[in-house]
Amino acid sequence: MEMKWLAYRIYPEPFGTTYQYTDLLNEAAVETLFDYCQILEAMISREGWEFIINYYGYQVLYEINERSNWFDCENLEGFNFEVEAHMDSLPER
Repeated sequence: MEMKWLAYRIYPEPFGTTYQYTDLLNEAAVETLFDYCQILEAMISREGWEFIINYYGYQVLYEINERSNWFDCENLEGFNFEVEAHMDSLPER
């Protein structure tokens, strides 16, 4: 059975790094992942977003984003909008 990744980083080469549920249970790991996404080294799948939104909630993810500065948002409402727009741009499962 193939294991689906929730997020993926292109490094280290040649295979990159896949993130599973347990990897995203650590807030510091999510912040690092946001940092990698900001510089286009990583991406979070639609399922990955759904998981971290359900696990952390938008408020905590907004606080993580404030430290990471991936999404340029001035408030929680703007962050919610950006995340929803980003998720809408991702391919369906």
